[in-house]
Amino acid sequence: MATIDEILYSTKNSIPVSEKKLILSHVLGLSNEEINLAHNKKVGEKDLKNFEKLINRRKNSEPIAYITNTKSFWKNDFYVDSSVLIPRSDSELLIESVIEYFPDLTKSYNFLDLGSGSGCLIISLLNEYLSSSGTGIEIDNEAIKVSEKNKEFLLNKNRLKFLETDFSNFDSSSFDIVISNPPYIPFEEKKNIMEDVKNFEPIRALFADEKGLYFYKNIIWNLAKKMKRKQYLFLEVGMNQDEGVVKILKNNNFKVASIKNDISNIPRCIIAESN
Repeated sequence: MATIDEILYSTKNSIPVSEKKLILSHVLGLSNEEINLAHNKKVGEKDLKNFEKLINRRKNSEPIAYITNTKSFWKNDFYVDSSVLIPRSDSELLIESVIEYFPDLTKSYNFLDLGSGSGCLIISLLNEYLSSSGTGIEIDNEAIKVSEKNKEFLLNKNRLKFLETDFSNFDSSSFDIVISNPPYIPFEEKKNIMEDVKNFEPIRALFADEKGLYFYKNIIWNLAKKMKRKQYLFLEVGMNQDEGVVKILKNNNFKVASIKNDISNIPRCIIAESN
């Protein structure tokens, strides 16, 4: 039987040690810290075969998040599979921006997440705003199964519901704060996207027509059409899309309050409020 160190530092495949460690941690049910301390622990044949099977999936460029069914986001490790977009750290800027704009976490708000996917955004928000409630809108039933599983992170699951419907015409008039990370990569950019993204993540969650602005238009038009109260909108946007989205917002009676840059200094989150 091989030891953990022998498996991790074997040169028989080109997978980085950091990735092998994540996969082995998953197979053995050990934390990263436990793996680091168990250098000479023997790994049984069954676990070793499972590890090799998962390593072969990684050799084919499948994302580690799908291999381990886990992705860390904000303060939790979320369940993910190939029916949902893998949560990115860039999207945590949406959470940070909401908290910055509404710093009193004890207040009660009604949140709406348009295109909720794994549920990581709205679940993370409701774990901060413990007196608030929320709804996630998602058109894909398999994605809703994932978000329902992730709802287990909430102490009071009755505060959140997921609905299978088209967010482009959902009645959003009863919500205080609307968040969305819609598909925004222009189809023209598909050839430039990394293989592990293009070949494994759901196409409908990645790409959009009209140079990536299609869903922003639909979201903003629908919000403006059904507006009955003061609403705040937090949108994640792609590279070079901030000006186009701002124009759509202003043409639909939204005031742009702020644009936040990500760690690469790229405009990533637009905060707007209805006039």
